[in-house]
Amino acid sequence: MIVDVSSLSEEQKIKIVETVLQKGISYKELGIDRVTWWRYKNKKRKIPDEVVQKAAEYLTPDELVQLTYSIDISKIGINEAIGVIVKATKDPEFREFFLSLLQRNLGEFIKAASYSYPITQEDLQMFKKLIENKAKNTFEDYWRYINRIAKDNNYVISPDKIKDYILEQFDESPHRARQMATVLKLFIKEIVRSKDPILAQILYHSFSIPRPKTKYKPAVLSLDLLKKVFSEIQELGAKTYFLIAAETGLRTGELFYLSVNQVDLQHRIIKLFKENETKRAYIAFLHRETAKWIEENYLPYRENYIRRHWGGVKAIGQDIEKWKMKFFPMNEDKMRAEIKAAMQRGGKVFRLYDLRAFWASYMIKQGVSPMIVNILQGRAAPNQFRILQEHYLPFSEEELREIYEKYAPKLLT
Repeated sequence: MIVDVSSLSEEQKIKIVETVLQKGISYKELGIDRVTWWRYKNKKRKIPDEVVQKAAEYLTPDELVQLTYSIDISKIGINEAIGVIVKATKDPEFREFFLSLLQRNLGEFIKAASYSYPITQEDLQMFKKLIENKAKNTFEDYWRYINRIAKDNNYVISPDKIKDYILEQFDESPHRARQMATVLKLFIKEIVRSKDPILAQILYHSFSIPRPKTKYKPAVLSLDLLKKVFSEIQELGAKTYFLIAAETGLRTGELFYLSVNQVDLQHRIIKLFKENETKRAYIAFLHRETAKWIEENYLPYRENYIRRHWGGVKAIGQDIEKWKMKFFPMNEDKMRAEIKAAMQRGGKVFRLYDLRAFWASYMIKQGVSPMIVNILQGRAAPNQFRILQEHYLPFSEEELREIYEKYAPKLLT
């Protein structure tokens, strides 16, 4: 039995039979006649499960999913999920159906999880031993870069994260991006490959080492397209991330690893603290509508997410208090997969990094000075921003906010 028709509502049962009849299957093939079907359809009589089951056999897995999607998921818990896995291991017919549904409906999420590699301290120490025979300056550079890469990516690398990360580094310093890409290639080849050869191959070929004349051409995006993608995103963590990224143009890593004390919704400011000697944004702003939307929609969802998942996070040995302080405590790869799936539904897939380029071009087209765009996107280091503000810029922080609110893109209007 492919579908447990007894768990379906009367409306769902009628839809299944009606869909099959519309495909040209005769009443006789379903064991009914026209008059009987009229009685079922108009709820004069309950439709028997055996009729629905026979009809379901004429439908594809995708069609069944569409027709039964409104099934009451509140009654489905961990035990039911485990039961599905056990049944799939023992029943070949059910397994084929189950895997088909997973691939068709959760393919991006499965790939996101399977294509991620967690960098451990053991990995880093193995790499350190590997490069010990290099010249002193080279050794120090490689060791510094691999630790920086691991920290910036929260000690998890995946194809999409790597590509965005290298692009962001290239945006700030082509030389540093080439060095980091070289070090990462070596790490994947020598360390990851020994533990997971297939994943290592995927990671290794997911990015290239930038060359001096490398010029990344971001996808051409429009505000209407971004609004459409935003409307397609279902999970509120991914939806909020996409909203902030599109409206601020900040780096993907900066947003994924925000802490709650960096986001001031009352004053509509995001504070990007200086973490090292590379360039970091001083502050970024939020639109009034965006801050209100986050407070009313995302924050309650975030609190509920933490209540539901803190036990699992603790079980795998993570620092619970540090995790609770993350503005986005959700799994980054799953958030990326959610956004990518929404892009596919919206009609165009692009890199999250492209939102940064879109924001800059949008602001400049609105007549905003490139210098202000660079400041708001973090291309000016914090100390450099303060010098500019104190000695050269004819505007205050409040005036910067006014420029942002007047010209920055809005997804909620």
